[in-house]
Amino acid sequence: MDTTELSAELLQAIQPLFLKKANTLYEIYLVYQPFSDQVNVFFEWGRVGHATISRQIRSLQHFSFARMLELREQLAKQLPVSIRVNDPHDLTDRKH
Repeated sequence: MDTTELSAELLQAIQPLFLKKANTLYEIYLVYQPFSDQVNVFFEWGRVGHATISRQIRSLQHFSFARMLELREQLAKQLPVSIRVNDPHDLTDRKH
């Protein structure tokens, strides 16, 4: 599936959750799992002073890190929310 088609499908799944309430922060979180070559897509929101709610939108099998970055660019063009990506190559936050 093309990243453009996939981003359109993800937008359809996100729209019912994206209520645009006042004092609410919205975010998309893309999690790449390098050993299984899989990407999990989460939509998170939280009111200021309350716990964050996270919903898994989709799990993408056989999806490379490069394709995930392309998907992030597509979603960033279409949604006014921040998009967070975990970087499996970044070793700065891992314990030795």
